[in-house]
Amino acid sequence: MTSVSPIPSWNPSPSRVPAATASRADTPSSPASPPSAIVAFGGPPAASSLVPSPMVWESASRDKVSEAMTKSFSSYAFGGRFSGLGAAMLGQAKLGNYNFSQAMRQPPPSTTPNVYAASSIAPGSLHGNGEDRVTLSITTKSGVEVKLALDSQGDGLAVKMTTSGDLSDAEASALGDLAKGFQEAIDGMGQSTPKIKLEGLMQFDQQVLESVKLHAEVKVRGEPESVQTLDFQADGAQRKVSFSGEAGSLDLKVDASQLNTLGSKERQAKALDSYMKQFDQAASRGHGDAGLVAMLKDSFTALHSNAAAPQVATDNPATGKWRLAAEDKSILTGLADFSASVSQTVKFSNPMRSAEKDGFNYEVSQKTEQAGASQDSRSIRQQQQSKLSASFHETLVPGVPLRLLDNTESQNYTYHQIEDTANSDAQVAYKDGKMVKASLRQEGNQSEHVMKYFLGKLESDKTTPGNYSVLRDLLPVLGPYKSGEKDMTSEARLEQRKQALLTLSDDVLLQSYAGRTISLWQADVLPEQDKAVAA
Repeated sequence: MTSVSPIPSWNPSPSRVPAATASRADTPSSPASPPSAIVAFGGPPAASSLVPSPMVWESASRDKVSEAMTKSFSSYAFGGRFSGLGAAMLGQAKLGNYNFSQAMRQPPPSTTPNVYAASSIAPGSLHGNGEDRVTLSITTKSGVEVKLALDSQGDGLAVKMTTSGDLSDAEASALGDLAKGFQEAIDGMGQSTPKIKLEGLMQFDQQVLESVKLHAEVKVRGEPESVQTLDFQADGAQRKVSFSGEAGSLDLKVDASQLNTLGSKERQAKALDSYMKQFDQAASRGHGDAGLVAMLKDSFTALHSNAAAPQVATDNPATGKWRLAAEDKSILTGLADFSASVSQTVKFSNPMRSAEKDGFNYEVSQKTEQAGASQDSRSIRQQQQSKLSASFHETLVPGVPLRLLDNTESQNYTYHQIEDTANSDAQVAYKDGKMVKASLRQEGNQSEHVMKYFLGKLESDKTTPGNYSVLRDLLPVLGPYKSGEKDMTSEARLEQRKQALLTLSDDVLLQSYAGRTISLWQADVLPEQDKAVAA
């Protein structure tokens, strides 16, 4: 079988051989003229006597997809093999070509021309059997299911597209509009350090398409071999992403069913920026894998896109339980509810102390509850939480790499164990149409346990705690105007209230770490009031 240059892996290993650059990559052959690359097998014929075998095709038809296959096959890397193919396939849908199948195989060089064609090994057998594969499933609002599949292995490439029924012009156009996004998702997984690129797919037309599902599976050549996978699903109610590979795993779910709790685009952007900073803080504090954290940030941003609050306010919104007032939304982040977790593959880097491990686990979530018997007796509560558990080794000498061996001379390091939690709880409640409760509680706890070793002996063992807690009564801001403001003009009152709500909307965002400034103002709860407000 033709030898295969290794695919760039999640964590490149020195033992892997870089993909070779073939001359045919610059000047792709036409389908009728096979590439002239020669692969030597350990047989007796001299290299000069080998004759390139012709490319074998499943179908004699030639189109943009076949042209893309010919061009991309010259690359041995996964990303190169599928380069341009995803976009070409969805581009065919826009032209009305919904059902097609094509496959190609490159036989090994032989002393006998056309030997591969006589071997009866059909290219079509590649479908569904690739070592690297990508599938995309799209369901339209009318119920038509469209499936795309790409398969690649050392000596061949196969693509297929099928539909369960006829597509309208609008549906075909909506599919074609996803061509770029589909290709970006494929190319992201094909990089030497895989990336989750789903922004384009998330922009699917929700008026025409019901759901979009993606599955990518890549074989990592190395010692030992492994597989990394990506799964993505999005529809009108939920969005999900999961990734697993050598570095670890990622899971993210977003509940897009309660659109009435969403904020403006500006509000969502501010909340996303806050969470991006928190993810970076967690990665820095816990020494998390940069690639995994980048995947979290990219997928978190993508899954929260293409979601907008309803523009028309009604008494009974179809996108949530109640119609929310500006005061209600001021205690919300503006984002859809979600849960996310990142788990880094555990490593045991110290052969002298097997109990010490290097790991990174991070979880973050948001949950919103809407309750009450009626619009005038409604209550809204939003909770945010984060948890970080990490452990790692550090060298005693900055700039000098740590190399722990099975001898005391190498045992000079600090071992860190991190345990952090943070939560935010915001609530408002109404009775007979009047706000009767509004509060914000935020808490955070940190702990870092550090053990210092020199020549294998424990020199110090220290735990550093950190915590904060804030409880605030928000009624003075969200409730009726204060009596002291009766002499203000109506314009001044509106502006003051607008600024107060903007300030509050910033303060309700989760505060991951102690030491971050929380603004203080007249509505802050005094210590002696804590119990009364909590009740």
